[in-house]
Amino acid sequence: MASQYSHLHFFRRVPNELLSRYFEARDVGLEIEWEKLKPTEMEPVLDGFLQLEDTQQAEIEAEFQDIHALASEGGVRALLDEAAFHGDDGFCEALEALDGFHAKVMWAFLEKPLYWRGASMFLHADNVSASYWKKRNDLPALPPHVEDDDISALAKAISALFRKEGRGKNCKVEPYRRHNREYFFAYPEDFAQLGIEWVSNTLKTLAHHPAFEIIFVYCEKEDSLDIYAPRNTKAVPELQRIFAKHILKLDTLADGSIDKRVYDLAPAQNAEFSFTIAPELGITNAAVTRMRLTLKSNKKQRITLEADAATNPKAIYELRDKLNLPPHFITQLAVKVTFEAEAGKRAKSRTFNITYPNSCALNHDGLDLKIRKMLAASGIEPRLLEFDGEAA
Repeated sequence: MASQYSHLHFFRRVPNELLSRYFEARDVGLEIEWEKLKPTEMEPVLDGFLQLEDTQQAEIEAEFQDIHALASEGGVRALLDEAAFHGDDGFCEALEALDGFHAKVMWAFLEKPLYWRGASMFLHADNVSASYWKKRNDLPALPPHVEDDDISALAKAISALFRKEGRGKNCKVEPYRRHNREYFFAYPEDFAQLGIEWVSNTLKTLAHHPAFEIIFVYCEKEDSLDIYAPRNTKAVPELQRIFAKHILKLDTLADGSIDKRVYDLAPAQNAEFSFTIAPELGITNAAVTRMRLTLKSNKKQRITLEADAATNPKAIYELRDKLNLPPHFITQLAVKVTFEAEAGKRAKSRTFNITYPNSCALNHDGLDLKIRKMLAASGIEPRLLEFDGEAA
């Protein structure tokens, strides 16, 4: 994820040649001899930028912030995914020739504006916490219908759903395909709001009609539909039916549970347990750092243990066995995974929770996908099971 934006930080990260091209494309003359500027001496660029008219500054700053937000490993990966959808085989090679995320993303902004919107949406979806997604994976494996009429019908149905609450007068849905998943970003109109803001040098109170966001992610191969609808979770069952009707062409959709898959934490009960790590995943270490234990005698009683696994991967087990606890289930694990360090860089790590029966704070791409492969090889990643009620 990109760091907090500042003008000087941004100017120093983007190569002068690309900055010059950006201002030239916007027909903005800063009267700067770009070839004489050093990457760390960006004060003349800042001075020239701050002398532009307020409206022009605001427009350029908005674009710079969008570029900065995408200047990360996840952002570049999202751009590559969008380029792959368009069959652009040379895009990856072009990015590899550029050093630094800001250079790669600025080049893509200038050269491949067609990819920009989709990549931004993918990165946004990737950064949504896993706890906000509501999954259903008992749908029939049907190909999605994504023609203009289908998308329009979906937007009208979402609008009608929220019109019952006095909002949702307008709605727009934008579809994107990424690998074997279909993404649908919906923007229904929210309640009108009044806000105070500066217009030129005058403070005014203005009416706004903001949109709120709903994201659908459908995977035909997995029979699954994920829905992100923050502060609208009660609407999820109806949103599932709306999606099924207009995108899958199902007349009816039976009520279903959210995500029938179950994480099997039983293997981690054994003190000899260790994660199965394939060499190609680039993982150097994975260890349990925290456990939540639920007593078999009373499932409302829980014990949480935490230990430093930095030098001793079995520290949490040694602590548990030392306490001589009553019989229990493991109902939550915190796991820290460390990856191989790239040349000249610090090793990356990821700490996440797995909670029985079906909650895991991992996404389905990048390093998180590699971790999921490790969990599957270790016998923990979800599999279809009937809930047996033994753990809580």
